[in-house]
Amino acid sequence: MSIISDYILQVKTSIEKRPSVLSSKLIVDNRGDVVLYLKGEIVFTNQSELHFKEYIVSIPQLKKIAYSYHYQDAEKNMIFRHDNAEHHPELENFPHHKHVDQQTVSSEEVSLDDILDSIVNDMLNS
Repeated sequence: MSIISDYILQVKTSIEKRPSVLSSKLIVDNRGDVVLYLKGEIVFTNQSELHFKEYIVSIPQLKKIAYSYHYQDAEKNMIFRHDNAEHHPELENFPHHKHVDQQTVSSEEVSLDDILDSIVNDMLNS
């Protein structure tokens, strides 16, 4: 297996292992095990949804170039979105940031696993 194939398997496993996931769709565009574009949609048991995109390169090592994790409630209202679009250079951890409550705040780089953990923990604690 290649490093890209391993990553795709890791993403699928991360989604499948969570009992709060009602359904999921993953679109994989693997370009010769060098460039990977993932796009997905996860619906949770409370009908909230996570829409995500990741753009990854594998040379010289696996690196996430761009990402967006957009989480919304059952009525399609945004709860938060983490991304690394380069439009907030004033933030401490530029380009990583989080949109929440009509504000944009600095954030560390996050992974799909981090986001899924956060959503599931919030669901269990509500």
